[in-house]
Amino acid sequence: MEKELLEQFRDQIKTIDLEIIYLLSRRFENVKQIWLLKKELNLEIHQENRWNDLLWDVLWESRERMLDDDFIVNIWNLIHEESKKIQK
Repeated sequence: MEKELLEQFRDQIKTIDLEIIYLLSRRFENVKQIWLLKKELNLEIHQENRWNDLLWDVLWESRERMLDDDFIVNIWNLIHEESKKIQK
């Protein structure tokens, strides 16, 4: 029974991992569209106020789910850096 339960949890993790990949892909597609608009509007790639707002929103939500702040900030910093690379 425990082995079956273990496999069920592993299958769920695999599904969640694939969902994360899908969502990251969607996010970066939006980043590309934002980049085009920023270019058209002659806006800087990095906008500090927007970044701070986004990070605060993410932290607020993650705290509701009792996730570690440092962990979330690290992940979002990586996502943000990748987003900036895409926009260059």
